Formats: sequence, structure tokens, C-alpha cells
Amino acid sequence: MDILQILVPYILDTVLVAILLYAVFTDLRVRRISNKLTYPTMLLGLIAGAAMGGWNGLGQSFQGLALGMGIMLIPFLLGAMGAGDVKLLAAIGAVKGPEFVLIAALYACVAGGILALYYLIKERRVANTFRYIAYGWIWALKGSGPKAGSVPYAPAIAAGVVLALLPYSLISFS
Repeated sequence: MDILQILVPYILDTVLVAILLYAVFTDLRVRRISNKLTYPTMLLGLIAGAAMGGWNGLGQSFQGLALGMGIMLIPFLLGAMGAGDVKLLAAIGAVKGPEFVLIAALYACVAGGILALYYLIKERRVANTFRYIAYGWIWALKGSGPKAGSVPYAPAIAAGVVLALLPYSLISFS
């Protein structure tokens, strides 16, 4: 086995973690994940997939990209996620493939739930949230009522990726 074939996955993981740190920083600061970050990361994943695995590797990268996007598409269409979150998970899928992005998304859901609870408690919105859950659909049909609070989701996605990268994570994809 060539030394590059051994090193490239570690280099990609390091670059991916750096990209995620920047995404977390910007999402917390300005509540936005830039296309200048997500699109090049998607391209990097597709190029790396093709370079490391030929057509099969490119196919795996495309499948990861599509699955990452698909996982976040319904929450995005319902207004629960921003487009940057969708593109970020798609980029992760392009870099790491479909199995990884699925596991990372599962971990991100758990991390996102914990993050949402933190924001609810911090902003003292627990009672309002329960009212929104109980009656929000009625108010939504009438076009009135409170709106749900927003939570930056890049930290949850980053936590999901880091947990999935751990060698002894709870869910194995190998």
C-alpha cells in the first residue's frame, strides 16, 4: 500500500475538522454557513473520492453528498434548518461517504437535541416551547402565534462528525 493511501484519509479528516471549526465559528457568530466554505468542501470530497477510489470512489462521494443533502432536506423545507446546514452535511457526505454521513447525522441529532435544551434553558423559553408544541400547529394554520426559536446547528453537526470519527464510537460503520 502506498504511503499516500495511508496518509490522505488522515489529512482529509484533519481538513474536515478545520472546516467544521470555521463553520461552527461563523454559525455562532453570524448564524450563517458560507457557500464559500461548503461548495469547495463538496468539490474537495468529490476530487478526493475520485483520486483515491476511481469511479467507485467518485460514486461513493456522490452518494454521500446526496444522502447528506437528503437527510437535511425535509427539516429545511419545514423551516427547521438553514440552507447552510443542508450544504454542510452534504459536503461532509462528499468527503466521507454515505455510511459515515448517516452515522454523523445520527450523532448530530443527539447533539442538536442537547444544544436545543441548552438554548431553551438559557433563554428561559421552556414554557413557551411547550405551548408552541401543543398549540403551534393551530396558530400556524391561522397565521399567528409565536415562532420557534432558532439554534445554530453547525456545532451539533461538528459534534456528530467528531463522535463518528472516534475509533471506538458507539455505532460502527466498518
